[in-house]
Formats: sequence, structure tokens, C-alpha cells
Amino acid sequence: MARPLFQLGPRLAACAGLLEGGRPVADIGTDHGYLPIWLIKQGLAPVVLAADINPKPLAVAKKNAQRYGVEDKIILTLSNGLQNVPPELAQEIVLAGMGGELIFRVLTAVPWVKTGGRRLVLQPMSRAPELRKGLLKLGFEVLEEKALEDGSRVYSAFSARYIGNISSTGRLFPYMGKILPGTEAAEKYAKKVLSGMLGQLNGLSHKGKLEEASQLQEVAEEIKRIYL
Repeated sequence: MARPLFQLGPRLAACAGLLEGGRPVADIGTDHGYLPIWLIKQGLAPVVLAADINPKPLAVAKKNAQRYGVEDKIILTLSNGLQNVPPELAQEIVLAGMGGELIFRVLTAVPWVKTGGRRLVLQPMSRAPELRKGLLKLGFEVLEEKALEDGSRVYSAFSARYIGNISSTGRLFPYMGKILPGTEAAEKYAKKVLSGMLGQLNGLSHKGKLEEASQLQEVAEEIKRIYL
């Protein structure tokens, strides 16, 4: 009897929903391999490369893949980011559950991420504004972004691709990305962003950077008007 398929948690489910499907996927920092297994079982990828920097999670991922009968379609790879990942097996790349600065370092470590029309699916646990701004400078366009709740916390997940030159994205982009208003998760995400901006405003005021503080305050007011 076939083993019933598990349900993905909110963060991984959001990432799965941002993939195009039908192309090889590289899941970087795969942990126990749940996303690769789910993608294969749902027929959303012909093959998934599951990479992790540590051998122990990969050993668990191997057992899980065998348990669900998909070990022939999941390639387990010990890799520091994308260093040991063959480009042909990374037409879509998932980087989830790590800080935005680490995600950015992984993406800038290999030049081929900009080639072949690859789709990135990114879910930063922190430093999302810095990640968005960094991707913009590298020439990556954010295609779609979702706010999501996971327990008591709220995060974003988004897809991106390299296009080269990018026109202006607006002053809200580093903070809210392409999250659309009108959902409870978007409202909670906006409140989280505004809370962080309050600390920045206090810091700028203490340093006497009043013009920067005024500009940031305008952005905060615009976020309130659109999302709350």
C-alpha cells in the first residue's frame, strides 16, 4: 500500500506554489528532503537535486526518499550552496529557510545563476529588504511574491529571474516587494515591516539624519495607507 503523502508546512507550500513546474529543481538547504519528495510525488518536477552542506540531513533525506518510493528521482548532493550543483539540474532553484544575507551569498557565488532563464524561489527568514535590493542590483526581477503565516510569525516568499537592466521599482519595493494588499497575511507582514522601520527612524533621529528620517517616515505612511 502506498504511503499517504504528507502536507507541506506554510513556508515550503508557498515555495512550491511559486515554481513553474516541469523542469529540474535544485533545493538548496534541503534538510530532510520534504520539498523534493513532495514535488516528485505531485508530478511537478521530473527530477530534484536535494543539496545540503551537512551529511546528516542528507542521510535522513535519503531514508525519506526511499520511504516514499522516489529515490530514483532525487539526487542527493553534499554542497556548500550551489558550489557542487550541476547547472543543468538547477533550472529552478529553491533557497528557503535561511537568512537573506546567506541567500544572497549563495546566489553570487556561481555565475551561472544568471543564465538559462532560471527561476529562483526564495524564502528569507530575515533581511528580506537587503535581499531584494541586492537582487535588484544584480539584475534579477521579482516576478511574484506572497506573504505567509507560519505559526506566530509572518514571512514572504518570492520568485525571481535574471533580466539584466531593471527599471525603477518604487520606494516601497525593498520593504514590501511585490506583496499585494488585501490579505490578512499581507497586513501582518506590513505591520512587521513597520515595526522594523520604527527602530530605523529612531536611530536616524538620534544621529541627526532628519532628511533620511523624513523620507523613511513617508514610506512608512504609504505602507500604512496601502496595506492597513
